[in-house]
Amino acid sequence: MIRSELVIPKVWRSELKGVCLFLFCSVLSVFLSATFPGSIITGKLFAIGSVTLVLSLPLFWFIPFITILFTIIRIYNVRYVIDSRGIESKTGILSMHQRITRVRYEDIRSIELEQTLLERMMDIGDVEISTAATGAVEIIFQGIAAPQEVQDMLQRERDSRQRATARANNRPAQDTNTRVNA
Repeated sequence: MIRSELVIPKVWRSELKGVCLFLFCSVLSVFLSATFPGSIITGKLFAIGSVTLVLSLPLFWFIPFITILFTIIRIYNVRYVIDSRGIESKTGILSMHQRITRVRYEDIRSIELEQTLLERMMDIGDVEISTAATGAVEIIFQGIAAPQEVQDMLQRERDSRQRATARANNRPAQDTNTRVNA
């Protein structure tokens, strides 16, 4: 049996704040390095003939590095999968604690879309999936591209599964009633 799945990635546009923070911190790092020249460590690497290769390492490099590292982790630390059985959300892929949430199509109560004005302009957003088991949202596809299309696709699959289940439940009941009455 071939099992196909659709992986929906989180897009970098959803972490625009982190990217902007990285750019700001990069400019700040250059400014601080120029303002405090003592924060730049300079050392000789090696000499070739009369030419000496010198390496300069600004200590303020860690500010933009940390911001982009956290932004990258927020983007690649989640995985959203849609397959023939249901929907799955894996969080914590790059961390010590991983959480996997799986919801079957038959259990889905509502599929909602959440977008700000800026997110609508960039065609990103969050798709929230709720089940009848809890009053809260079970899975949130955060920062995905084309969230309206994902919502429509999940809604169509949910509706077709519910119709198929209703037809399957009604046919045997009608056959049983017909036999009893005959």
